[in-house]
Amino acid sequence: MPEPSATLIDTARLGSGLGTVYRALDRVVDGYGLDDAALVVDLPGLGRQVLRAGRRPLGDDVAGLHQASDGLHTEPPLLDPVVEELVVALGALALRYDARPEPGDER
Repeated sequence: MPEPSATLIDTARLGSGLGTVYRALDRVVDGYGLDDAALVVDLPGLGRQVLRAGRRPLGDDVAGLHQASDGLHTEPPLLDPVVEELVVALGALALRYDARPEPGDER
């Protein structure tokens, strides 16, 4: 089995931006022993995006993520501002990467 960090790197190299963000959220949940993690970002041209670990749906949104501020939201709260900032930056970059037009694409 490959190292988990190598798997995340492989996802970033070979997969989609969204896949990389979901993989990172899963790693944060596993690495910190969390119950859940979600990323909320609002990007110009893309709007508000909510991504949840395990690609779980928001359902009835009892966690209030639709109205939550931008950032990494975890249960229980993660008290590591560096990880939080890195996940938010990764999410913004990944979403913009996936939204970019492919060469020759008329958008």
